[in-house]
Amino acid sequence: MEGTGVNIKNYIFVLKRRWILVVPIFLLVLAGGVAYCLFWPPIYEASCLVVVQPQKVPGDIIRPTVTSKIEERLQIITQQVLSRTRLTEIIERFDLYPDKRNKVTPDELAEIMRRDITIKISRKNYFTITFLYTSPSTVAAVTNALAAFYVDSNLRLREQDAVGTARFLERELSRMRGQLSDWEKRITLYKQQHLQELPESRQFNLKLMDQMRQDANIMDGKVQQLRVRIHGYERDIAEWQRWIEGLEQRRAEAKSRGLQGGGSGGGSGQAESSPEGIKKRIEELRVFYTDDHPDIQRLLRHLKKAEALEASKEAKKKAAAAAAAAAGLKGEQAERNAIDEEMAKSKMSIQKQLQRIEQVNGEIRETEMRKNQYLEQAELIRKRVDNAPAVAEQLSDLSRGYEELNTAYQKLHAKWLEARMSANMERTQRGEQFEVVDPAQVPDAPFRPQVKRAIPVTLGLALALSVGLAFGLSYIDVSFTSTFQLERQSGLPVLMVLPPLTTQEEQAAALRRNIIFGAFFGVIFLFLMGLVGILVTGRGPALKRLFTGMVS
Repeated sequence: MEGTGVNIKNYIFVLKRRWILVVPIFLLVLAGGVAYCLFWPPIYEASCLVVVQPQKVPGDIIRPTVTSKIEERLQIITQQVLSRTRLTEIIERFDLYPDKRNKVTPDELAEIMRRDITIKISRKNYFTITFLYTSPSTVAAVTNALAAFYVDSNLRLREQDAVGTARFLERELSRMRGQLSDWEKRITLYKQQHLQELPESRQFNLKLMDQMRQDANIMDGKVQQLRVRIHGYERDIAEWQRWIEGLEQRRAEAKSRGLQGGGSGGGSGQAESSPEGIKKRIEELRVFYTDDHPDIQRLLRHLKKAEALEASKEAKKKAAAAAAAAAGLKGEQAERNAIDEEMAKSKMSIQKQLQRIEQVNGEIRETEMRKNQYLEQAELIRKRVDNAPAVAEQLSDLSRGYEELNTAYQKLHAKWLEARMSANMERTQRGEQFEVVDPAQVPDAPFRPQVKRAIPVTLGLALALSVGLAFGLSYIDVSFTSTFQLERQSGLPVLMVLPPLTTQEEQAAALRRNIIFGAFFGVIFLFLMGLVGILVTGRGPALKRLFTGMVS
């Protein structure tokens, strides 16, 4: 029975044998835990709960331009909070770490405070700020100050982002507005350069081209009329020349044959200049023209002159015949003078007709020049009409580019208006913001040391160390403490066991020594347990002040 299973008596024997070591170690560890809970500087913890409130204006009315996640904004704000400048400002404001200011550098002091700050994002819509410090009122004030800085920094960051977005869009709008102005100038300049070649001018150009061609045809008809007039003038000149030739023939006959021969010598020369020839010419022209035509009017005037001349000739013939008997030579001279006068008048008429021909030729040249101008204008307009599709295509490309840029501009303008409304929403704090729903309170108990947790841990640790050390020493001890160990080691049975031989005085001294040690250890244990009771009930700070007063 003694060699198998677990014998509790062996463990009790070990504890009884090593009690003088177990009890002091237990009391020493317990005293250390009590001293830690009693004299260790208390560290207080304050936490603040910050909730992310959504924007108060519906998103379908005003779309927010700040779309960064809460984690990203918290990371940015945390970097600002944990910066040396910000931490130094908080340290000076709340007079933190006075015992360390002259011992460490500002960077090291900021690093110490940085380790005492904890930012924990529990969910997407809230996070906690925790700070550790030795003063309960200060730790709550610093935590609330950190929370206020987070709230203000979030508002400032969101406003900066919204305003920055609006300003960026405004700069882009200004740039695109300049591009639109350049496109408008290009289109306007192109239209000015191709004003007569634009698609909307096609019908006008076609009508104008037809009008130019009609005007050219009119000028061509006028040239033909002028040439007919010249032809009439040339015929008149030919008639006058034949008339002059007839007069010269009559003059020669009159000189050679006398006055009687003068009546028949000019018959053939003046055939076409006679009133009958002129009437025949007028009838021919009336087939083509009316009586208002200049050529017909001219021939009518010429007819009157020819009839008057014919009547004058008849009168002269009669007068010459009557006076022939009385003055033969005198009549011949008078006839030659009359013929010379007629020849002079005829030559003057020829000269006038030549002047008229020259004048009409000038009109022909002017008319042909105008005709050529009309034709050139018609050709220029035709080229415009032919070039209109290419101009329309180029103008369409310009207009398409302008419309695309204008569409982009309108979209950007709408985004800019939304960005401005979003910026105004952020300025009036109607957007998403941080709200402190659970501000930090002054803690009642320190975060470290936690007495209710430290005391059980201390008791367990003291018991484990003392008992463990006792069993450890027994495990490495090579001496025999029981007959079972000896029999197992030697393989021989133990026949007899002799107890230690001591006198009564030695036994009494050992008993007194055990009583004294037991009483001493008992008093210490009771004292420590009393301290434990005081600490557990929360009266540790008062006891600490009492001890501090006694020491001082």
